[in-house]
Order: sequence, then C-alpha cells, then structure tokens
Amino acid sequence: MTAPLSGAPATADGTPPLVLLLGAGNSIHVRRWAGALAGRGHRVVVLSWVPAEPIPGVELRVAGGAGRARPTWRWAACRLPATGWWFRQQIHRIRPDVVHVHSVGTAGLLSLVAPQVARRVVTPWGSDLRIAARSRWRAWVAGAALRRADLVVPTSRSVTEEVTRRYRVPADRATTLSWGVDDDLIRARDAVDRAAVRAAFGIPADATVVLSMRTAAPLYRTDEILDAFRRAAPLRPDLHLVLLRGLAPAGALAAQQRCLARAHDVARALPGRITVVDRAVSPTEMFALMRTSAVAVSVPRWDQRSTTVLEAALAGCRLVLADLPAYRELVSDGLLADLVPEPLGPGLAEALLRARPLTEADQQAHRHLIETRESWSHQVEAMRQLYRTVTGWQHVPDAAGSPAPR
Repeated sequence: MTAPLSGAPATADGTPPLVLLLGAGNSIHVRRWAGALAGRGHRVVVLSWVPAEPIPGVELRVAGGAGRARPTWRWAACRLPATGWWFRQQIHRIRPDVVHVHSVGTAGLLSLVAPQVARRVVTPWGSDLRIAARSRWRAWVAGAALRRADLVVPTSRSVTEEVTRRYRVPADRATTLSWGVDDDLIRARDAVDRAAVRAAFGIPADATVVLSMRTAAPLYRTDEILDAFRRAAPLRPDLHLVLLRGLAPAGALAAQQRCLARAHDVARALPGRITVVDRAVSPTEMFALMRTSAVAVSVPRWDQRSTTVLEAALAGCRLVLADLPAYRELVSDGLLADLVPEPLGPGLAEALLRARPLTEADQQAHRHLIETRESWSHQVEAMRQLYRTVTGWQHVPDAAGSPAPR
C-alpha cells in the first residue's frame, strides 16, 4: 500500500480520518455509508451535484446550479467546468484524509478534476461499468477514475478481476468488500408478522409467493420475469407473483413506466395471481415482503454482489438467480441458489415450476452465513480498516477488534 501523502492531515494522534464522499447526495448508498461513518466518529462531508435532504451528523454540500434529482449524463458534462471548479475549491478547504468516489459515472467524471491532496478510494457501481462496456467515452472516464485511485473497492471478486484486467488497475490497489446486510434487518427477522404483511399488500394468505425483488425495469428483465410466470402459472396454481416498482434507474423512467404498464396488463390476464406494488417501498417493507415470500428472483444481465439478494437469503427465500459470475460467487460462499442460464425465458419458467420453499435447516444455514460474514456493521469496520491502511492512520482497535477486509 502507498505511503501517506505529505499534504494530507496527520492522523497519528488517533483521530479518525476525515472522509469526503463524492457522490449523489440523494443516493441511498451514499447516504447509508455517510451516516455509518459519521456514527463511528469520522467527520464526513458529502459533495453532491444534485440536491438532497440533510443527512444527520454529516456535512452535505451541494454544488451551485444543482437542480435535477436525476441529471442526465449530458447535463453533468455541461455542468462539469463550474461544478469541477467548485469541487476543487471545496476539497482544498476541507483538506480530507480520504476522498471516496462512489461510482465511476458522473462521480467518476467529476473526480478527474479533483486535486490529489488526499488518498482516493473508488467504489465502482455495476451499472456504470456495464454502460462503459458499450461506450468508449464512458470507458475512458471509468478507466481514468479507477487508475487514479489509491484503492479500488468493488463489491464482488469478479468485478475486482475486471478492473485489474480491463482497466489495468494494479492488483495490490484493488480489494473486494461486500456491503452486507443491515444489522437492523438481522434483528427484525423473527419479528415480521407474515400474515399482516400479506393482508397489507393484498397477497393471498395461502399462496406460494414469488418476489421479483429488483426494480421494475428492462435492466432487471421485468418482461422476461412476467413471461416466465405466465408460462408457469397454469401448472402451479399456488404461485403468486409480487412485482415491485422500485426507484427508476437514472434516465429510465419511461422504460420503467412501460414495464409497469405491461405488468398491469399481465395481472389483468391472470386475475388474483399477480400483485404489482406500484410505489416505492421502504427497506423495512421490502424485507417484510421477503419474509413472506417463498421464492425471490433476480435475473439482470449483469450484477455485483447484491445487498438485495443477501437480504432475501437472510429472509429465508429460495433464490432464483441469473447465472452470473457474482451470483456464482454467492453459491461458492455457501448460499443455496438456482442459477438460470441463458436463454433466460424457458429456464426461468422451469425454475419457477420446480421451486419449493427452503427447508428450515437451509434457511438457518443462510441466516448463519449472513450474520457471521455479511453484517453491515462488520463491513463498515472493514472499510474503516481500509481507510486506516491507505492513510497510514495509527489507531488502537476496540476490544472487540475489527475484521480484516476481504
């Protein structure tokens, strides 16, 4: 690991590193990380190019001229000179120990104009890398942001391999860190009233629930899930599909609306067999739906180590997943899952036809794996250890110690 920069503030006195998060302030992931780090004694500043609600315990600073909750890439590029200048001024004033860049899309682009006065950590988001695979310009931005990092921290080993191979990030500057599962959900697992959840969402009390646990969007292949369920439904009258609207991916609102319109059409053609939750649900509601579901489906064309999939495993769902490198990693780590190869349609319908609830023993095995290896609090401590290492921060750990990053 590289030595501390001479221009970075000293942390040898035991003060936790000052962390600046460069990311969209309205992102649930950015907000979650910011709050967790602030709650553990770090001064945390979030620099955002979009407006956002305040984050308790965190300094949220929004660039002048921010006026779009979901900016387009073209808008971000046009705003780059003014926003980039503002970012540079803010970083010079704040003098952080760590600049943590969340995503190599807009945040990655803006990070290219940030002064190198602190150690830089980059967490690439899966959607950015998929778009970069189809765009030379986006690939250049992603590569430049990744190669300027002192440490790159993907959430799955397959993506760590991609950034070292395709983007030529040195292997000793890349490590894998899962985001895990919120400890509050782990504690709430046995308190969910499944009958009340079904009643609240209008789900039949005796149905075998199949939960499409990702956002309704082409990215998550909602149409193919609907087609597979329509094939399986006549042969499995006990199955009931729950489909969630979720938050529209940036720039994909119209595509999501088309997915939802088709979902309502299929639901009308199969009365009583499909529930479309046509609103965003809270993390607590989402987990409650998982607890009342027998099967949870996630079949994007590409993914990292998904927190949503890990939550479904904790909840006790049988996992039906696309046959992707990140999902194969989950299986190799001990999760039970039915991996569906391409072409997706016939295989997914067959997987739904044969899907049965997990045994109690299998559910408890999943629960043990999540509690011992994937809790959010452990992963936050692992990230803090990475900050310590990259900045040379001298710190005496708590009596309980901190887990080594994986």
